[in-house]
Amino acid sequence: MSGSMYRLIVVFAAGMVLGATFPSAAPAVTSNDAEAVRRVEASRGSVRLRGFRDAEMDFQIIRSIGADACGGGALGEILIARDAIADGDPSGWTPAFADLAERVERDGRERLARGHAISARDAFLRAASYWRAAEYYADPRKDDARRCGLRCRDAFLAGARLLPGGVADLRIPFGETPIPAYFLRPASDDVARPTVLMMSGYDGTSEEMFFAAGRAGLERGYNVLLFDGPGQTGMRRFVTDSAFMPDYGPVIRAVVDHALSRRDVDPKRVALYGVSMGGYLALSGAIGEGRLAALVLNSPVTNLHEYMSAFMPQSRDSRDDLTLDELAALPDDVIPWALRSAGMNFIRRYGSTTFSGAFAALKTFDARPRLKGLTAPALGLICRGEGATPIRLAEEFATTSPRPVTLRIFEQPSGANMHCQLDNLPLSAAVIFDWLDENL
Repeated sequence: MSGSMYRLIVVFAAGMVLGATFPSAAPAVTSNDAEAVRRVEASRGSVRLRGFRDAEMDFQIIRSIGADACGGGALGEILIARDAIADGDPSGWTPAFADLAERVERDGRERLARGHAISARDAFLRAASYWRAAEYYADPRKDDARRCGLRCRDAFLAGARLLPGGVADLRIPFGETPIPAYFLRPASDDVARPTVLMMSGYDGTSEEMFFAAGRAGLERGYNVLLFDGPGQTGMRRFVTDSAFMPDYGPVIRAVVDHALSRRDVDPKRVALYGVSMGGYLALSGAIGEGRLAALVLNSPVTNLHEYMSAFMPQSRDSRDDLTLDELAALPDDVIPWALRSAGMNFIRRYGSTTFSGAFAALKTFDARPRLKGLTAPALGLICRGEGATPIRLAEEFATTSPRPVTLRIFEQPSGANMHCQLDNLPLSAAVIFDWLDENL
C-alpha cells in the first residue's frame, strides 16, 4: 500500500466523514481523582480538565458535553465515562458509554416507578445521548453498533413520551425501506403549528438532532419532525446496507408528504433543517420542492466532493485501491482498527466496494446544476474556524441561490467555533429560530 493511499484512508477514516469528525482545539474534560481527595482535608471538588491528545476522541467528548446545554447529558456523568477510556484507544469508548447509559436509564425507570415523571424523562433523554455516543465507536463487524442504536431509540422514546406533547414513532413510507422518524409537538392538541423537518448528516442521528435543535423548537412553539434517510445512521440501524443518495429529492418529498397529511401541521409554514452533510442532503432535496417555506443549512454545501477534497493532504488520488475485505484484513500495526473501521464505514455509506470507488462516488453529489430550482429562502450557518473552502462554498451558495439567503458566519468571540456550533448549541438555536420566526 502506497503512502498516498495510507494518507487517503487516514484523512477520510479519521477525520473527513461529515457530521462529527473535525479536529478540535478546545480541551476535553476529566476526571475524578480519588487519591487527590484523600490527600486534602477539603477542596472544591476532584473534577479536573484534561483533553484527549487524540483529536478525534477529543472532538467526540466535546460533542457529548455540548449536548448538556439541551438536556443531552450531565458533565459529571460524562467525566465518569471519560475516566474509563484510554487516550488514543477508542476500544474502551463503547463499553464506557454503554455502561453509563445503562446506569442512567435504570435510574430513570426506578424514578418513573416511584411516580417522578420529570426526573425519569430527563434521565431517559440523557441515557439516549449516551447510547448514541456508545454507538459511534461500536464495532460494525459485530452487533454492537445496532444494539447501541436501538437502545438509543428506546431510551429516547421513553423520555420523549413524557414531554408535554409526547412523541409519535414513525415509519414514513419510502419504497421498501421506510424512513424512521419521530414527530414531536409542544402540546398534546391538534392545533396547526409551524413545523421544522430536521435531519442530521453523516454520522449524527435524529436523537442527537433533538438536543441540537429539536428541543429548542418545541420550546418556541414549533412542531419538530426528526428523520433519518438513506445512508444515515438511524436508517442503517434497520437497513445495514443503506447508502447515501446524491439527490435527496425523493426522501424530502416523502417526509413533506407525511407532514402535510397531519392536521397539526400548518401547510404554509413548513421548514427543512439539515446539519453537517445534511446541509448538502437537505439542499439537494429542497430543490424543486415548492411546499417548503424555508430552508436552513448548517453548513451550506453545494458540492460534497469539493468540500471533502479540501481536507486531503497534497495527493488526493492514488493508483492503489483497497476493497472492504482487504481493508478489514490489514493488521493494526499498519492501520489501527479505529481507522480501518471508519474507512470501511465510509466505503459502505457511499454504496461502493472499494475506497477509491467511494471517493469517486462523491463526484455525483453536486447540487449546483439544479440550484436554480430552489424555491425557498434560506439561512446558512458556518463557523469561521471551519476553513477557507467551507466558507467559500457557503458564500457561493449565498450569492448564487435564486432565492434570498441569510448567511451567518460565527466568529471566534461567539463561542461557537466548532462544526455545527456543537460548542454553543443555545446560540445556534437562537439564530435559527429567530430567523424562522421572522421568515415563516
